[in-house]
Amino acid sequence: MDPLDPELQGNNQPPDLGYYSSELELSPGSWGIAPREQCWPASPPLDIDYLEGPSPNDLPRDDMADPSDLNLDAPSDLQDIPDLAMQLLPPPEATYPDKLVLSILNPCFLIPRANRLLSRASLLAAVQSHGKAHGYNVVVKSSSTPTEKKPGRTAKVWLRCDRGGHYRPRNGLTEETRKRRRTSRLMDCPFMLVAAGSPGIWSLTVLNPTHNHGPIVDKPRQPPHHKVRKGQVAATPYDWPHDCTFTPYTTALVIIDMQKDFCAPGGYMHYQGYDISAAQALIPQLQHLLQAFRSAGFPVYHTREGHRPDLSTLSSREAYRSRNNATGLGIGSPGPMGRLLIRGEMGHDIVDELYPIQGEPIIDKPGRGAFAHTDFELLLRNKNIKNLVIAGVTTDVCVSTTMREANDRGFDCVVLDDGTAAAEPGLHTATMESVKMEGGIFGAVAKLDDVVQAVDNFKVATMKKQPPQMAG
Repeated sequence: MDPLDPELQGNNQPPDLGYYSSELELSPGSWGIAPREQCWPASPPLDIDYLEGPSPNDLPRDDMADPSDLNLDAPSDLQDIPDLAMQLLPPPEATYPDKLVLSILNPCFLIPRANRLLSRASLLAAVQSHGKAHGYNVVVKSSSTPTEKKPGRTAKVWLRCDRGGHYRPRNGLTEETRKRRRTSRLMDCPFMLVAAGSPGIWSLTVLNPTHNHGPIVDKPRQPPHHKVRKGQVAATPYDWPHDCTFTPYTTALVIIDMQKDFCAPGGYMHYQGYDISAAQALIPQLQHLLQAFRSAGFPVYHTREGHRPDLSTLSSREAYRSRNNATGLGIGSPGPMGRLLIRGEMGHDIVDELYPIQGEPIIDKPGRGAFAHTDFELLLRNKNIKNLVIAGVTTDVCVSTTMREANDRGFDCVVLDDGTAAAEPGLHTATMESVKMEGGIFGAVAKLDDVVQAVDNFKVATMKKQPPQMAG
């Protein structure tokens, strides 16, 4: 029966162009397809299961063509398309075609409706993706396309394994070319496919399903070696600081709001209904960081959020907002450690493990940021500080606000991913990602240990420059 017979196109029966329905029966013992029925391209969405590999529904369907573009009156458009209803014999032993069952990748199976037909690019992408998933690289060997002199030629693409062929020296056999031939990755792999089609209709035929080698196991590649320059800390998205000026004369540590009201039971955060375990777990980490900075002579600043006892620094909106919780307690309310977030109360003070020593200023701020309504910027400018290492709580509120304020004032900031904490992990993660956007719009993100290592490196370099001490 000729699928292009005009009489066939005059009735309601669609011509048989070799399409298969969405219901396919894959026989594990063979490499072919056992179609249950044939249908026109306007079949319902496909429901195909691969023997191995990705679902066809997940494959790209770009460059879709309209069926009205097909020239069904020209037999030359379809005369060279091979018969798709083929059953391939099981492969011989010691071959590996089962790792790449490409006969099921006939793109006719991927036609969900009449206005969606695969392109040549989609076919190649599907074949190569399936091959890589099973350890084989499928490459284009050659291709042919219609020309002005041969407009009826069917477009074809021959595909083979990248191990096909053998090494052929161009300048004769020399000792060097012999060595190259011995180490060549080419081994005459016989695996071969051919894809043929016209606009919108592409088919795939397996000429030889066997490989003469096993799947290629790619060795895990080591990440490119990244050497941090002197005076910098390994960070993302750029090594910090940008101008390699990590010294005690230009860099300071800022520990944000490690107060009992935020880190201890019975404090402000506790009455707000938030989990304080992340803030408590942060204390040992910051002890290690603080000790490193102190031992190397880096300046350290601490911040505390709180208000005057008469609440003259507390706006009515902030007072209302702070009481908008299940307990009804807010700023200024009595608690086990005194009035919440009020200067001079026990809860307002910094936890004992991180308490400032002499020479470490404390910035008392009435809001979230350490620069608003404080003399913090003046203290930094007087010491020529331009780089800030920021740690503390909470990541998404006071830490983030201080970092943004510093960025607007020209400071180069790095926030410690494992040196900060939030009430919820998602808030912490989102804040870290926002810092890294646009090449580091607010600064950089680093690990606490990397910063400590940079401090230790500075100490070692400084000790080497010191003259030896004369024995008395």
